[in-house]
Amino acid sequence: MTPSVRAARADELDTASAVLTDAFIDEAGLNYWLRQDASKERARRQFFDAVVRNALNPKRDLWVAESGGAVTGSAIWLAPGLKAFDFPWWRELLYTPLFLSIAGAEGMKRAQDLGRRLAANHPSVPHAHLQFLGVSSAAQGQGVGSAILKETLAPLDASGIAGYLEASTERNVALYARHGFEVTGEFDLPGLHFWCMTRMPR
Repeated sequence: MTPSVRAARADELDTASAVLTDAFIDEAGLNYWLRQDASKERARRQFFDAVVRNALNPKRDLWVAESGGAVTGSAIWLAPGLKAFDFPWWRELLYTPLFLSIAGAEGMKRAQDLGRRLAANHPSVPHAHLQFLGVSSAAQGQGVGSAILKETLAPLDASGIAGYLEASTERNVALYARHGFEVTGEFDLPGLHFWCMTRMPR
């Protein structure tokens, strides 16, 4: 059955967070800076609880994929001109305790370094940014990620807007390449390799 992809409802934020928490359990980019001690599971859930709400960007677009009556995938896009974690100083102060609790002081330094490297690889043309796309572990390999991409890329094509994302595994690079993304940059950090990918509108 082809998953149904739609904008998430206000009452589905916890569900979307749970899917992303499950999907990103082994994601190198997140584990590079997120706390890795005995509280790492709770830290990852706290992080996604925050980003599906306002911590990433209050104007983020949150999508879900539904299969057999259950949400099996979720994605977060930022429209052109929106930046991730781009806070005024007072909101940054509000979020500092949260990020210290889920990353620790050293993790926050790593996150800031990673953020600078990611920002430097964005394309110069206006673009929407696929910040997160995750499929629950029980539904992986069933076309959920492809269904999300097809549905969310269609309005970009209709509006003539480029898409952009970062991938940390060759498997994900291959998935995104099948949907028209091309590698436009790469960089390394200790134990971590990122591919930056851009897709021009069709």
